[in-house]
Amino acid sequence: MNRYRIVPLIGSIMLSSIVGCSTQPPSIPTGDNAQVTNEGLVKVENSRLALSYVRPNIDWTHYSKLYFSPVQVTNDHSPDYKPPKIDPRTDGPNATYQLPEESLTKMATAFHEMSQRVFNAEQPFTLVNKAGANTLIIQAAVTDIRLSAPIEKSRKSYRSLGSTYTQTSGSMLLLAVIKDGETGEVLAKVADRGQAFEQWRQNTQVFNWGDVRTVYRRWLNDFKNALIDAGAK
Repeated sequence: MNRYRIVPLIGSIMLSSIVGCSTQPPSIPTGDNAQVTNEGLVKVENSRLALSYVRPNIDWTHYSKLYFSPVQVTNDHSPDYKPPKIDPRTDGPNATYQLPEESLTKMATAFHEMSQRVFNAEQPFTLVNKAGANTLIIQAAVTDIRLSAPIEKSRKSYRSLGSTYTQTSGSMLLLAVIKDGETGEVLAKVADRGQAFEQWRQNTQVFNWGDVRTVYRRWLNDFKNALIDAGAK
């Protein structure tokens, strides 16, 4: 899968929690009220995610299988992103906000593992290892990862047995494209910025990994529920 072009989407996304604020059910506008892309996708109103576009008049009951392409996790940012300044005296000379490659790989693995938990045998969908008939292809990317503190092991406080406290663990952006498994036609696109909590607490690697999994679980549950709702209509 080609790398996603993240810049046009990031500027359109609400920097909010994973679940939208609206209590109204999602709907696809028609006529002059519809916002339609060049691909023929219509913007979903009251979407669970910050930004959702879907192709209208799709029979979602046709799809009983899901194929998750290997997720991409990158350190890419939008051009307007300004990384936090690092003070060598307080943060330490080696402090960094840039995740190493092994962390990006671990995040990709965690996404795959969470998809297996959310779409388990109790759900009305079967996970498959390749695309085919009655299959939705889900191509996802996690990017624009914004940490609220330098990586724990790079901090001066870590080496001196001190502590760092932050109001959040940071946030990350999900971009996903959903396609028909036989034709490759794009059926939907979604984007959302996820953040696990909004309270002061100690910023540690253990807590941050827990927050990553919490955000993944919310994203995948929202996707599952949206599929179930679409199939019921």
